Amino acid sequence: MVFRRQNGGVEILVLQHEGGKWMLPKGTIEAGETPEAVALREVREETGLSRVRVVRDLGQERYSFFWRTEDTFYDKTVHYFLLEFLGGEEPTPQHEEGFVAAEWVPVDVALTRIRYKETREIVRRAREALEQPTPVGEGAG
Repeated sequence: MVFRRQNGGVEILVLQHEGGKWMLPKGTIEAGETPEAVALREVREETGLSRVRVVRDLGQERYSFFWRTEDTFYDKTVHYFLLEFLGGEEPTPQHEEGFVAAEWVPVDVALTRIRYKETREIVRRAREALEQPTPVGEGAG
């Protein structure tokens, strides 16, 4: 999950799929990749942003669904990280993956747009992490 501090508040980047649903960037781990590397790669591929840094591990979400058109049951686990956008780029949705929009929105707006309860829980975890004071020794340049 990518965030930025803007006008005294926090905004997160959400992607809209051609089907209308809003979501966070995510993807599949490839051989030899760490979960952090996957997060950075998928954000770069799905949003065009490469100027991000890993701030915190947000844990995992697990969900299951049946895809009727493929007659297949999926059981997925997604590992999320809180990534800070460092600026200097504009997000560009990856059209090849069916994304039609990428928008920075306040956390509360993201929670209303995202329909998957497991993903909303990740956004809530991120909000809690962002509201905590910065530990001594971190954030100093």
